[in-house]
Amino acid sequence: MDTRQIAALIVVIILIAGAAAYFASRKGHQGGEQGVKQVKIAALLPLTGDLSSFGKANKEAVKLAEHDVNKYLADKGYDWRINITVVDTATDPQTAQNRFDSLYSKGYRFFIGPMSSGELAKIVGLISQGYNAVVISQSSTAPSLALKDTVYRFPPPDEFQGKVLARLYQSDGVTHVIIVYRNDDWGSGLASYVEQYFTQAGGTVAAKIPYDPKAASFDNVVEQLNNNVQQLISSGVPQDKIGVELIAFEEAANILAAANQYDTLKNVKWYGSDGTALSQAILQNTDAASFAVQTHWKNTITFSITNKTGRVFCTLKQKVGYTPDPYSLIAYDAVWVMALAIEKAGGPGASVQDVANAIPQVVKNYVGVSGKIVLNENGDRAGSDYGIFEVVKKDGGYDWQITQLYKYLEDKIVPVQGNPLSCG
Repeated sequence: MDTRQIAALIVVIILIAGAAAYFASRKGHQGGEQGVKQVKIAALLPLTGDLSSFGKANKEAVKLAEHDVNKYLADKGYDWRINITVVDTATDPQTAQNRFDSLYSKGYRFFIGPMSSGELAKIVGLISQGYNAVVISQSSTAPSLALKDTVYRFPPPDEFQGKVLARLYQSDGVTHVIIVYRNDDWGSGLASYVEQYFTQAGGTVAAKIPYDPKAASFDNVVEQLNNNVQQLISSGVPQDKIGVELIAFEEAANILAAANQYDTLKNVKWYGSDGTALSQAILQNTDAASFAVQTHWKNTITFSITNKTGRVFCTLKQKVGYTPDPYSLIAYDAVWVMALAIEKAGGPGASVQDVANAIPQVVKNYVGVSGKIVLNENGDRAGSDYGIFEVVKKDGGYDWQITQLYKYLEDKIVPVQGNPLSCG
């Protein structure tokens, strides 16, 4: 081999080595830093199904939290990062169970979500059978899941929301309420608490109407509701003293659209809950949105404003193109608390039980975008402020706006001045 051939060979070797280094660096950039351990966390979210518009904002929230947490870990010089995998539960309990089971078999032990109590119930069942995992749900509120286990729930349970709704009816001068609710664990549970606390406060629950959320039509449900309201009016109850509580998910759009055909139902006061607050499905159904505006349909959902809220809220709003639900803010906090618990328990090698035990310690010193998190003996949020949101007409369409706030420590409802959620 002559000198020129040797030189050419050296050039080729250098080029190959450079290319290999480049692609290795790209791989490290795309799949994580070289030599850095990855702690796997799964986010079980309803990207399709009855809560799909919530799922989109929650997905962006957990990915934003992943970015922020990893910056925190890098700044502290740790040799590990979190890696979040988002999977679709379709807002379906069996699908959620199947996804959880599949991820668990692949070594996942830390989970954010799922959002609905029906889905979470399936996962709680697996944990009670011996699955060793830590779960933080950002939105499950069914009282039946208030258990001492490794499942934490960062919204207050529905017993608390029942108190808030009863207080709201009183504040609005409502004396008689008809409850329309989806016939599942969450819907029937919240309906029971609404009845309990409103009755204790001296109110009357005139009727309770359960419905099948998978029904092809809700016309018969709305017709029954209209008959109940007319009976109350005939018995002498003034229209402005009558309230309708609709406990639903995004099928509420079809129920409100059907109610829009009845003049009587437009003249009483309407309420919703955390299952419908900030739902995009309502805004996208013109009949439903118009009815919601006419009746000043008030929806309660856990909501606090801290000095950290604005950045996350506005970042999510920019990403999804609409007002994100408060549960997406809680999802952001859930990722942070999980990561801080892993840190406190010793990092990537920490046991599941040590991480679970660290969560109540972490939240004592953590104030996130959803406010201070105080857990009760079952690992559920003990209470919080609640935002009261209404649909308003805006820019030729419809949007959600916070109009009142339930103050947890003062146990009273106050008006909201201006728009605290303005992103400039």
